[in-house]
Amino acid sequence: MHFAGPSATRETELARELGTTLTRLYAFLRAAILPQGMSLTQASALATLRDAGPQRVTDLATREGVRQPTCTSLVNVMEEQGWVRRRVDESDRRAVVVELTAAGHQALADITAARVSVLEQRLAVLDQGEREALALALPSLLQLIDPRAAVD
Repeated sequence: MHFAGPSATRETELARELGTTLTRLYAFLRAAILPQGMSLTQASALATLRDAGPQRVTDLATREGVRQPTCTSLVNVMEEQGWVRRRVDESDRRAVVVELTAAGHQALADITAARVSVLEQRLAVLDQGEREALALALPSLLQLIDPRAAVD
């Protein structure tokens, strides 16, 4: 890592370098692990449905940070792919919820397996010290994502 000029702080340079590196890692993983024809938004929505359970389209839209019409289109495509299905909400029979199908669960399992495989291959080229440094950085990276995360 290089730090530019006397006026730049170490934290600013670290933030710049970390941001660039994480962005590149994110783009690399996205391209390497998503199945053909699946968008990042679809993968995120599938993971939300897995983690939070069945959702109304409006609630899923809120969780995914998209407008309701956009989410409706997203659900329509995912339903055509067989990853989700709509069903009557048992707590309010007037409403419809979206839930994962077995194919949706399998798609997420495939994404996880692809991510592990790609990262294992990449980690294999690092020496033991580099792998240990990454392992030591994980709690700090998690805390960047969620400041409330417990650091062991």
